[in-house]
Amino acid sequence: MSLFQLATPKSLFTYRITLALILPFCGHPLSGQTIKLWKGIPSATCRQKLGEITAYFPDAEKNTGVSVIVCPGGSYHHLGLRGEGHRVAKFLQREGIAAFVLRYRVGMFGNSHPAMIQDLQRAMALVREMCAAHRLDPGKVGVMGFSAGGHLAGVAGAHFDTCFVSPPDAAPQALLKPAFVAMIYPVVTMQEEEIVHRRSRRNLLGSQRTSEMERYLSLELQVRPDMPPVFLLHCKHDKTVDYRNSLRYYEALQEKNVPCKLLLYDQPGHGFGVAPKGKAAGWHHEFVQWVKALTAKK
Repeated sequence: MSLFQLATPKSLFTYRITLALILPFCGHPLSGQTIKLWKGIPSATCRQKLGEITAYFPDAEKNTGVSVIVCPGGSYHHLGLRGEGHRVAKFLQREGIAAFVLRYRVGMFGNSHPAMIQDLQRAMALVREMCAAHRLDPGKVGVMGFSAGGHLAGVAGAHFDTCFVSPPDAAPQALLKPAFVAMIYPVVTMQEEEIVHRRSRRNLLGSQRTSEMERYLSLELQVRPDMPPVFLLHCKHDKTVDYRNSLRYYEALQEKNVPCKLLLYDQPGHGFGVAPKGKAAGWHHEFVQWVKALTAKK
């Protein structure tokens, strides 16, 4: 005998009211689901256990149709998945923005370029393929990255017309250009010795380090007019990544008339994700306002 057969009319009414009160707060049933990037692609067998995204979908009544792939930092050596990944994604989710935390390959497991951008491009393609099923707009999929993850997001914005993925059909060219790029206290240059973040460069380039590769991955030297809009944040007294990384990039973006916004705070700080102190405390709310205004035009 089922619960409903045993229930009295009064208890059944109470049960239905309880469900009505609880279900709206349960969130999207697939939030927190992890998706392997390379599963089912035979030629990518060696990557299947490494790259993945964790999805955080907004509730239906808050859904803006916007999606963000979140790239945590960690000097291209490791990943700050909690503070610069899942915590960020949950904030975006509450704001009606779908977020996908990217666990990309890093140096501590022997990886170097182009492994990182391959994972991000594959994630871009997967998210766009999932959009229709989750009431998301495939034209409003952007990327956000922190520190070295900010550099990775910038690579996606600057080199969107190069498919780094093999086989190419795992990330079709038409799906690779982000709608926008957010770079939070990012690594930008690989070439300017005075301000380069050497650990990130070492882990990204490894044995492939050449002057040509340094130039190709120095984002301030790769700006072009057809790039997506860029949001930048840095603290002037950042002791990890010199703030002039963001300043150089902002100046290059302005020179090429790429829509951009720079938040530059006169304070220390790095690695704070969406939980900063001092003047930078509201940066994530400014980002949400910026991206909602940007995507509303599309």
